[in-house]
Amino acid sequence: MPGTTSTASSGLSYVQKHIRTSSKLHPRIKSEDKLQFFHHLTTLFAAGTPLLEALQIASKQSQSEKMQAVIHTIAQRVAGGASLHEAAADFPKVFDRQWIEVLKTGELSGQLTQVLTALTDYIVASREMRSKIVSAMIYPVILLNVAVIAIVVMLWKVVPVFAAFFTDFDSALPAITQKVIDTSEFLQKNGLMLVIGLGVFIFGLRSYLRTEQGKSIFDQLILTSPLIGECAVYANMQKFATNTVLLLRSGLPLLETIGSLQGVFHNNTVYRNALGQIHQRVAGGGGLAIALEESRLFPSMVVSMVKVGEESGELAKVLEQLADYYRDKVKKVVERLTSSIEPVVILGMGVSVAVILTSIYLPMFQMASGPS
Repeated sequence: MPGTTSTASSGLSYVQKHIRTSSKLHPRIKSEDKLQFFHHLTTLFAAGTPLLEALQIASKQSQSEKMQAVIHTIAQRVAGGASLHEAAADFPKVFDRQWIEVLKTGELSGQLTQVLTALTDYIVASREMRSKIVSAMIYPVILLNVAVIAIVVMLWKVVPVFAAFFTDFDSALPAITQKVIDTSEFLQKNGLMLVIGLGVFIFGLRSYLRTEQGKSIFDQLILTSPLIGECAVYANMQKFATNTVLLLRSGLPLLETIGSLQGVFHNNTVYRNALGQIHQRVAGGGGLAIALEESRLFPSMVVSMVKVGEESGELAKVLEQLADYYRDKVKKVVERLTSSIEPVVILGMGVSVAVILTSIYLPMFQMASGPS
């Protein structure tokens, strides 16, 4: 039997040689790899494993080649006398700024194990939220792609066949038929240029959106758009509350927490700039709730809850409830958004197909009825 015999060269059984104790490595760093790293570090720390040894074990356990290299470099820096947060800060594309701040606070307070546990829970919750939003948007996106492909195929392949047949038709074609045929001919003649032009436009747009001005305009458009803007505001409020709780409970003072939140919102120019002004207001002796209200970018509920938290001395507890509230709001708005997109896409596809089919059948009906 292959499971009991041993090879003569190595002395290892078939099971020992082929047992699935490790998974195949992949080249990229996924969100799961980051989560796995913090989970391993938390487990090893809770078991009393020294930091350097924990990093070495976590490096071997990672299923990402790049993540292994990152953790290995961090371990070398720690062995050279650097702290964990200083070593992790060398990789800003892997570790978010608020994670670094949390690690720094945990190391300074001597509560790194508790901080790692809270950070792992935060990453898990964020990943689940992102996964739910992506899952909710998959069907509308697929539906939209199918609709576009179906219409393009009909204009590219189906309509030209009937257009060639209608050339022998003596009478003038109906207006709707002529317009559809003209659209089909335009697509056939300029299809390649349209694809190239679309590609150039997307590339140019992405390049522009990487600039500070482009980011600012895009963020303003998103936040002020119907329904999408509502969802964006709720998502930012959940992000604000969740990260504030994480930083405060890690032992970071309020003023430094607001400063760190600017890094958390580095991709959103509107809220990043607003938090800069809020930081100055609080540093000058003002209250957080008043500063939030003056920015006019935070809903009244956030302002009221923060005011209650400041007055009661339970700001972190109040913001945790606020984070749960806006997490539910985001899910409900995403469901509304997807339920609104689906009928619009279906209706648009139905109308487009109906127009194309009508343009094809009208001349055939005229031919069948004969000359009037």
